Amino acid sequence: MPVADETAGARGLPGRGLLAAALAAGAALRILLVSARPLWADEVFTLEVARRGPAGILAALRVDSGPPLHYLLAWLLLLPSPGPSGWDVVVRVASLAASLAHVPLLLSVGRRLGAAGAGTRAAALWLLFPLSVSTASEGRAYALASLLVLVAFERGLAFRDGPGAGRGLAVAASTGAALLSHYLAGPALLGVACAVLPGARRDRRLPLAGAYAAGALAFLPWLPVALSQPRASMRWLLLRPEAERVGEALANLAFGASLPAIAGLAGGALLAAAALRGGRRVPSGTVLAVAAGSIALLEAGTGSAVVPERTALVLLPFVALLLAEASASASLLSAGVSVVLLALALPAWLRTTPARQLAETLAVPLRGGGDVVAAGLWGPELAYRLARAGLPGRVVLFPGEVSRHPGWYDERDLVPREVADEARRVVGRTPAARFAVLTPGSVAGDALAEVVRSRGAERVAATPVLEVWAFPRGSGPAGREVEEGER
Repeated sequence: MPVADETAGARGLPGRGLLAAALAAGAALRILLVSARPLWADEVFTLEVARRGPAGILAALRVDSGPPLHYLLAWLLLLPSPGPSGWDVVVRVASLAASLAHVPLLLSVGRRLGAAGAGTRAAALWLLFPLSVSTASEGRAYALASLLVLVAFERGLAFRDGPGAGRGLAVAASTGAALLSHYLAGPALLGVACAVLPGARRDRRLPLAGAYAAGALAFLPWLPVALSQPRASMRWLLLRPEAERVGEALANLAFGASLPAIAGLAGGALLAAAALRGGRRVPSGTVLAVAAGSIALLEAGTGSAVVPERTALVLLPFVALLLAEASASASLLSAGVSVVLLALALPAWLRTTPARQLAETLAVPLRGGGDVVAAGLWGPELAYRLARAGLPGRVVLFPGEVSRHPGWYDERDLVPREVADEARRVVGRTPAARFAVLTPGSVAGDALAEVVRSRGAERVAATPVLEVWAFPRGSGPAGREVEEGER
């Protein structure tokens, strides 16, 4: 497509007009979700770990997963508020800022490659992709990692235009920071290097490669920790068939949205058609192809590289560029699909979570005193929400594995007899217990239910994934009085 056509397209629809509409809608939705969307368990984990400080963060991640940079950033942002409070939204604001910062970078990529219209349309698509909107309102590392990968791409293109110490440093710094933000940045960065380097002049190729390599070397101090992190922390992925995960991740990538695995077939066809139809000035297809190959190799070796709704996130800016370069009509079609999917997803995003409902329900009787024994991963989120309600320290975590690494635990590692003994000890050491919260059918949940039942507790709420048991109004498990009407 001639540069003149691109320039003309950038002056109106589907260029600047589309971008202006997408910016208004995308920014408004992101801001709405930052303030109104309920926190979910992974965000609570981020907040809990970040407040441990640098030493505590590093210790926590040794028995969990992921690199430390986002947690350290969250720690700095949370310093004005040492405990759970409304200030916690600042972690989401950081993701919001990172998400919106993609826009000028995509515009810059388009201009540097003589494809200004494609850059403009790609920025609009990025603003409308449902997964992009979603991650902009989460206190997690995905928006930051995606931004840093895009910076490494854009600064690499800038270095090709004219080398300089500042540009080389920016390439190295963004590469290293991306790797230390999320492991999924690795395949994307490999694709970025493979896309940028061939287009550089021969005398610039070696220093540019050195800048990317220097950034990768910044990850080396963390590598021993990464290799020693427990693989069981990602074992939950194995509960889903690999083919289903791959199909869903491909659909996430092609449409920028959460879709069932069957949509992966259409997604793959869409990406292939865009790659064939698009020009060659924006080498986003190379980024995606190399990254996909790397992810496939990692999946074969670890079984945990393809994660629905996550693996695609750092690659979505390059999908936007690929679709935008293919044609203006492809951009408009993709934008229209994104708007429909956003409208469908918004009610679910704003719906309150079971843990939030539970905390609001239990907060009333617990104001008169008492504790909650919580089995499994109900405990950390419930503890956070009750602390936000002015009831800190009321949740007893069970089993002990949840206290050791609150981001995950694997039921298959629990021995029923040992868990039953621990349940008796935990309930016995919690004389002020008012309630027990558990998941029926789980090892930990069934062990706790058996113990509280033997102490006279009554099941007062039940769903397929949650049961709440209340101890008798007359006394807790060790005889503590419970006032009439507080149950």
